[in-house]
Amino acid sequence: MSVQKICALIVIFIGTSIAWVILGSANLARTSDASSSLKSSMQAMYGDELVIDAPTVYKEESIKRNLISDDENDVDIPTTKDVPRKVSGDYAYVYARLESSDIKMDVKLDRRKKGYLWFPTFKTHFSATYKFKIDDFNINDEYYMSTTFASSDNIYNNVKVNVNGKDMEDFVKLLVNKELPIEPNEKGEVLLNIEYDATGMETLQYNVASDSSDLVQVNNFNCVITTDFDDYDFPRNMFSPTTKEDTSTGAVLTWNFINTITGKSIGLIIPNKLTPGYITARVSFFAPIPLLFFFIVLMMISTVAKQNIHPMHFFFLALSFFSFHLMFSYFSDQMHIYLSFALAAIVSLTLTVTYVMHFLSKKMSFIIIPITQIIYLFVFSFSFLFDGITGLIVTICAVTTLFVLMQLTAKQNWHEVFNPTKKSE
Repeated sequence: MSVQKICALIVIFIGTSIAWVILGSANLARTSDASSSLKSSMQAMYGDELVIDAPTVYKEESIKRNLISDDENDVDIPTTKDVPRKVSGDYAYVYARLESSDIKMDVKLDRRKKGYLWFPTFKTHFSATYKFKIDDFNINDEYYMSTTFASSDNIYNNVKVNVNGKDMEDFVKLLVNKELPIEPNEKGEVLLNIEYDATGMETLQYNVASDSSDLVQVNNFNCVITTDFDDYDFPRNMFSPTTKEDTSTGAVLTWNFINTITGKSIGLIIPNKLTPGYITARVSFFAPIPLLFFFIVLMMISTVAKQNIHPMHFFFLALSFFSFHLMFSYFSDQMHIYLSFALAAIVSLTLTVTYVMHFLSKKMSFIIIPITQIIYLFVFSFSFLFDGITGLIVTICAVTTLFVLMQLTAKQNWHEVFNPTKKSE
């Protein structure tokens, strides 16, 4: 093994690595461009993230401007009673106490494909019962309810609103995020029932506090989300469920709070299918590592087996590796990602075997080389289809490879390998 041969292999490795970087960048760029335009189109048809705000019941009180801060933003002001109150402009909003919340959401996965990208769209049936108590109730005051429909891009069907046992026929103001006049009962209570079907994409979020910067007291709160999938996740800085129960079709997630003060929300991240463009880009950027393993193992085995492999042979073997990533990148646009992976692997392996059989022994051509390529190219690449296991697989293969090469070459006379014209002493 000469220095010139090693230098030639380094040049081949660097050149192939540059080609993979270009391929990975191209995959990433075209996927990002398509994702932006296709996502906007999907939002127009199916809606964006579904955000549901907890309803509020309040009354307006006129105040003197010189008694409050000159700050134009909403500010809290003290009150002699334990009643939430907020100032905005020339009015103070006095809020009723939310005594209990009983919420149920049935979420069903309904993923849609646009172009060659999948989007995590879903349908949900929302039903909730709220009980409000007005502590300083006055029959002569006017009371209002704010909306729970926070996502204007989403689609709401079969909407039903019932206040104190009376169905509301005209609730257009709720849909356009405006206050709706309501009548509490003689005890100063408001029993609100809301039910509807809605669509969304990517995330389902329920805001316990209508303002994310507010701290609210949550009393007798119960929220149950039923899903028909089990690979869900939760957004950052949001409540995890109190209990989780797996079912045959999905999961039942329950949030239960008796007397809690918080400003956090409840959320659920909807799972999506693998996006081929991002996966193929990651596989392409990682490709030099499998090639490096393959070159090292092939060099060691050919040295021990005393089979001469020219740098040009390594060059064409590197191209057969590259052909796998090239086919995987563009086949996955037109077919299922697992099918495109299998097809690209078969073609690449066929190129390798039918090439090395002309200058290597049958054992090397039909056993050692295919096994090496399967391990370092296909297994490494396939690990990217599953989150969190790539590093583990690379570590196991690296340590195993080290062990095998150490045992295989322990008795090798390296003086003869690097100085073929001289006899070892």
